[in-house]
Amino acid sequence: MELHQLRSFLAVARTGQLVRASEQLHLTQSALSKQIKNFEDELGVLLFDRTPAGMVLNSAGRRLLPLAAQTVESAQEMAAIAASIRGAVSGALRLGTIIDPESIRLGPLLAALLEFSPHVDVSLFHGISGGVLQLLKEKQVDACFYLGTLKDTEVSVKQLGLEHYVVVGPAAWKARLENANWAELAAMPWMATPRGSSQHGLVDQMFAERGLVYRTVVEVDQEASMVELIQTGVALGLMRERIALPALQSGQAVVWPGARLPCPLSLLHLRANEDTAMLQALLAAAQAVWPADADAPL
Repeated sequence: MELHQLRSFLAVARTGQLVRASEQLHLTQSALSKQIKNFEDELGVLLFDRTPAGMVLNSAGRRLLPLAAQTVESAQEMAAIAASIRGAVSGALRLGTIIDPESIRLGPLLAALLEFSPHVDVSLFHGISGGVLQLLKEKQVDACFYLGTLKDTEVSVKQLGLEHYVVVGPAAWKARLENANWAELAAMPWMATPRGSSQHGLVDQMFAERGLVYRTVVEVDQEASMVELIQTGVALGLMRERIALPALQSGQAVVWPGARLPCPLSLLHLRANEDTAMLQALLAAAQAVWPADADAPL
C-alpha cells in the first residue's frame, strides 16, 4: 500500500469525481483511475460504486476512509518532524558503544542519523556495558548501548532486540558437557570476564541461583579471544550464540545443552535529557534501523 494511492482514494472520496480529483492531484484521469483500481485490487475489496453521476463510496469505502485519512495525516506529520529535525539539530553527540559494530548496527544507525541531521558531530566511546553505563551516569556520554536488564529510575531504556548466550566449550569436552549437571559444570575451568560486562553478570547469576561457585582460570575481555581459548581447550565460556556459531558449525567447539539465556540489547539515555532535539534525532534513527519487534532475535 503506497501513500499516493491513499491520497488518490481520499481525493476521489471527497470530490466524487475523477475530473475534480485528478485536477487536485495534478494527474490525468486515466492515471488516477488506474491508481484507484490498483488500490482496490491490493485491498481485495471495491471501495466505490461507479454511477453515471460519479464515484460514490460504498460501505467498505466508508469504513476505510477514516483510517486512510489518519494514515496520510500521520505520514505528513512524520515528514514535518523529520524536516524540523534536519534543520534544527546540530552539535556534538557522545555515544557509548559495546561489543562489535555489526551487532549494534553502528554503521546504519549513524548513516540514518546523519541523513536527517547532517550537522551532528558524533564521538564514540567504546567499552563494556557497565563501563559505558557509568559514563552515561557521569554525563560523559549522551547515550549508550547496553546488554542486560537494567532497572534505574534515572535511565530510559529503549530495547532494540535480544541476544542469546550459551555455554561453549572445547570440542574435546563434548562427552563431558553433554552429560554434565550444574555442579559438574561449575567445577570445570571457566573464563572470567570483566566485572560490569554482560557475561560476568549472567554467569554469576546463573550459578548463584543454584548455590554454586564456579572456578575461573583466565580473564578475557574480547569475544574473539574467548573463541580462541575455547578452541584450544583452555576453558569454558558464556558467549553470544551467534558469535560462537562459526566455531560450532566447524566442529571446533560444542554447546552445553542446559542453558540458553536471553539478554536484551538496549539504547540508554538519561530521562532528564529525554526531550532534547539531539536525543530525539538519535531515537528516530534507531527506530529506522531496528525492527519494531524489540523481542526479535538480532
